[in-house]
Amino acid sequence: MFIHIKPESDTPIYSQLIYQIKTGILKKELMPGELLPSVRSLAGDIGINMHTVNKAYNYLVREEILINQKKGFQIKNREQMKMSVEYQEEFKTKLTELMIDAAVYQLSEQELKEMQQAVNKKIQGGEAK
Repeated sequence: MFIHIKPESDTPIYSQLIYQIKTGILKKELMPGELLPSVRSLAGDIGINMHTVNKAYNYLVREEILINQKKGFQIKNREQMKMSVEYQEEFKTKLTELMIDAAVYQLSEQELKEMQQAVNKKIQGGEAK
């Protein structure tokens, strides 16, 4: 698994890790049933604190993307990935913040659509946040 952390970024490291794992799933670099590297192993490989990796993994468990098995954290099948009620509320909050920004900056529906298409293209190209 290829993870590239940008310590200088304003995005917290655990968030970067979460989105890179999600991107790996979308790109099919991480497959259903696959075990992720152990917390200790991944932390050592990318030079971050074990608690940061554990926080990211447990967040993905709460999001219903990973399963915490005795042998480690495993990727769920896409059919099993259901957005939890807790994460739905968080998602709505993020979306609300974005929509407020769009309104403040008076972005048109067309501009929003173009931005969405650009983001989708970036995701399809495999680039993370």
